[in-house]
Amino acid sequence: MENDTYYLVGKIIESVQNIEHYLIEGTKIAKILNVFTKYKKVSPLYFQKLAEEMENMTFGQLMGIVRKYDVLPSDDMDYLESILSKRNQLVHRYFKYNEMNTCSEEIKIKYLTKFLEEAKAFQKYLNHVIGEMRIDLKNVIYE
Repeated sequence: MENDTYYLVGKIIESVQNIEHYLIEGTKIAKILNVFTKYKKVSPLYFQKLAEEMENMTFGQLMGIVRKYDVLPSDDMDYLESILSKRNQLVHRYFKYNEMNTCSEEIKIKYLTKFLEEAKAFQKYLNHVIGEMRIDLKNVIYE
């Protein structure tokens, strides 16, 4: 059962990292769309600058930029905040002595399984949203 716990923790971290990747991509697209709409062109150096700027951001810093550029509606941002909070608890406190450590393995597995399902569902949704943004970007650039 303990192996199940570690497996689930790994899968959750993988899913949340994919969410983070999609958020970075979505924010880049939103910024590029904003610049392109305003100036009708975007320098390749702008792409590079964006990539470098966002490369070393923490998830929390990224969330601030995602809010600034309205990459997601506020309800989605609230849900994302809850995922970030759970992720932080998992990464920073899960294996330290806390209330969760006094629970049975079965309860831990249920908690982690539910969190993984939530993260995967949001990851899938976000992938769809970013796909739509990619289409918008192509339409604006090739008009």
